[in-house]
Amino acid sequence: MTTTKEEEDIFEIVDYTTASDWERFIARIEEILSDWKLNGPETSNTEVDFTDGEWIERNEALEFGDRSYTISHFSLQVPESNSTVTTDNNPQMTTSVSIEKQAFVPPRAMADMMSRRNDFPSRSPYLSHWYGLREFLILSPKRNTDPIADESRANILLSSTAIAVSNVGCNVPIFIRVQHEWRNMFIGLCEGSGLRTHFNVCNLKNAPHQYRHLAGLLEIFKSKLGSHIPNDIVIMVAVRFTYVLRDFESTVSRQVLPRDETGMPILTNLPFGSIHDPVSGLHLSCTWPIFSEEVVTENDDCNDFDPLLSQQWAIGVTLLEELPVLLSDAVQEYLNLSTKRETIEQLLGKFQTADGHRKKSKPLQIPNASMNMSDPIKRISDSRTQQYWTSISSSISNTTSRLRVNIFNPPLPPNVVEKTIEYLFNESATVERRRSIVNELPNDTERIRQLKSVPKDSFVYRVVVCFTAICSLPSINRLRSIAHLWFDIVQELRTCWETGKMIPGLESGSPNLSFSKFYQNLQMLNCCIEHRVRHENDSTTTTVDNPIEPDEDGDQFFECSSNISSSKSNLTELQPEGRLKPCGDLKLLNSNEILYVPVTQECPPATEDMLDEQTAILTSLGSGEDATLLRAKMQSRSLLSDMESFKAANPLGTIEDFVRWYSPRDWIETEEVDADGNIQKHYSLSPRMQLPDNLWVEVWQQARPIPVRRQKRLFDDGKEAEKILQKLSSLSPGEILEQLIPVLLHTVYDRIAKEIEEMEESNAIAFLETLNAKEVLIVKGREERKKKLQQDFIICLTSVEQYICRFKSFKEKLFSPDLNHKEKEEMIKVVTELHTRPEIPVKAAAHGRLGKRLASLFTKTKPTTNQANSDSTEVKNQFMTPAGKEYILRASIARPSNLRSRQSPQRMYCMLAQDEFRLCGAFSEDTTFF
Repeated sequence: MTTTKEEEDIFEIVDYTTASDWERFIARIEEILSDWKLNGPETSNTEVDFTDGEWIERNEALEFGDRSYTISHFSLQVPESNSTVTTDNNPQMTTSVSIEKQAFVPPRAMADMMSRRNDFPSRSPYLSHWYGLREFLILSPKRNTDPIADESRANILLSSTAIAVSNVGCNVPIFIRVQHEWRNMFIGLCEGSGLRTHFNVCNLKNAPHQYRHLAGLLEIFKSKLGSHIPNDIVIMVAVRFTYVLRDFESTVSRQVLPRDETGMPILTNLPFGSIHDPVSGLHLSCTWPIFSEEVVTENDDCNDFDPLLSQQWAIGVTLLEELPVLLSDAVQEYLNLSTKRETIEQLLGKFQTADGHRKKSKPLQIPNASMNMSDPIKRISDSRTQQYWTSISSSISNTTSRLRVNIFNPPLPPNVVEKTIEYLFNESATVERRRSIVNELPNDTERIRQLKSVPKDSFVYRVVVCFTAICSLPSINRLRSIAHLWFDIVQELRTCWETGKMIPGLESGSPNLSFSKFYQNLQMLNCCIEHRVRHENDSTTTTVDNPIEPDEDGDQFFECSSNISSSKSNLTELQPEGRLKPCGDLKLLNSNEILYVPVTQECPPATEDMLDEQTAILTSLGSGEDATLLRAKMQSRSLLSDMESFKAANPLGTIEDFVRWYSPRDWIETEEVDADGNIQKHYSLSPRMQLPDNLWVEVWQQARPIPVRRQKRLFDDGKEAEKILQKLSSLSPGEILEQLIPVLLHTVYDRIAKEIEEMEESNAIAFLETLNAKEVLIVKGREERKKKLQQDFIICLTSVEQYICRFKSFKEKLFSPDLNHKEKEEMIKVVTELHTRPEIPVKAAAHGRLGKRLASLFTKTKPTTNQANSDSTEVKNQFMTPAGKEYILRASIARPSNLRSRQSPQRMYCMLAQDEFRLCGAFSEDTTFF
């Protein structure tokens, strides 16, 4: 009982010296404003264009009790050169200058509210658009799940911020975000120089009927100003109507994958563009910038706002945010597939022969090399000695005895593959292709050298175009389709070799080492075909005494009689063979016969891969004396052949005669003056030719007088051709794609260059320079960085392709067909600006060329009935209904007392749309004595 009484005597002691959550909240706001240096008056007599500046945002977190908030500061940073002093002397439009002429200087925010320079800005935050502010603060909940939904909480926050800004002397307007974030609802205030402005926002889904025009909005504005409005006060109005066009008649800007008349895909062109129109909407804004309320009438019965009479037009576009583009997507798929390593056999599975038996997709076995064939040329060219693949796109039977095979469930239709093969191996295009290769522009040649690519429109170039086109096809197994096409390409290459048909679209002659290795291999195959055809022609026109005999390695040559010796008696009996022409006036040193240039074998062509292989073999021999000698002998095959040809053409020739023709710099001529004063000439071999164990002397001693037509061939076209065909057939589709990536980059550059040339925009050339720089980085970059470099290239390519698609869409919609050169240049400038600016002004409004074009787009045809004759109808062009209407109402009025208060800015913004009605009021009052 005593304990209970003692407990009743204990009472709670409240320490009122401890700061409450509310006080700490206000102190935190004051601290943030001081840190941001917003604790002083903001005065300015300059006006700026909001479109010239950049909006800067900074944020700080703060707590109020158990709730978290974020305070944000938005400010417009404008270069000083774009700021101008206001010179507007309109007594009804109180700007910053006219206010400064009064006895007090208002906050800059209030001056901005009354400035008409930035009415309806095209790119600014909501509050700036509604109130014309260049700087403001927003206090909002940190989490969207905790909106300020009740009025008491909003009032506590507003009063707290009012105390904070008053304590630090902040003249920047501060707003409280209320309701859910998507509604964009705010309340706020601004204090300074004895004035206070209250900001409020009203948002409805539908506007009341009486407030859907200017007359009703004027009633709302006047009611907010109070009942005692002086008669001499005129309310100034600015109006903007926005018209939106979304349905476009033309669809030229939309791209589709090319298909033939039967609906089958065409693989002979690079895909480009987008299957969607990049411009989803075109909006036209007509503005009436400043007028008093008595000048224009808009109500239920009358509407004086005719867009064709507006003096300020602006055009903007709405673009698809994620625009898929065909070329970039195809290149991305190409690069992805280049990392795959499935073989053709794994991708294509088993084949079915003509008799119904299944067969794996592997090359045929080479027949027994020891078969008896009397005709050597026939032995080289006979199809039974060649290992080859069989076409899977169709069943073919010809002189090469191909197997008739079919593939189960082929990825590409046979007619598509046939047309593609015809495109690649079309002989009629060979002359044009070679001409284009010869006439490459210097910058094109330099780009090919940098990328290690191939000539434009060459065979390999077209192969890459076909592969890239396959990468853009939907609903197919793309890697399997590439394997299918490559399978047929290799078969056709083998057919070219077997039939002696040159591969079209390749430079003639030896492989050009400045091109890609893939291209060099095909050039080498062409060299083999050319050598083979020449040998076949020689065999039909030349009588051969001795048949071809194979050596141990299978090489073929014309064997000389084994009892030929180099003695002088035998040499005199030999008849000269294989003479090409006399070597100038030279004569043999040991006789008075003319020295003849022999017919020699051509230097064997070689690809970069072959040279690397030879270098590896020679390097593997080591560095000893024996290795050096062996390396020299291996490199002397061509020298031996030339010496034998020389001996056959000049039976009495010596090594000195050979050197005089073959290496004139090693034949030294000296002059001496004898005792009688006569000049005597002396000749000798160079010192390097006189060294002991000289290789040239050894080779000369080994050489026999054999003309070129009977020599062992330095270049075995059959072996090299088979090696190349085997190599091409053993590559997986992924490996092929990877080797051709430089050519892919080349084709992409050419396609973009073609599109940019059609654009006729000079500034777009910079895109090509950027693309080329990124392509060179991919080709020459380190292997570990290539994936990152490829991704950067795809991003760049996507942005360029999207830009071109949008430009073409703009051009299609806005260009009139009868523009002259000057007008076209102006329109190109307009279209270019549409990419970077939300809207641009239309010169001369409805009376300019662009304005007339826009008027035709936004005008709809409406039939009307003639009252005199009810049966007849007339066609009348009528501007479409505006999608949105915006109004700004301003006045400078003394509030709350007409006699004792100073004039303060009053402003109301209204936006009317199909599903939204928004009123944003900013009403000021004098607080000096009230």
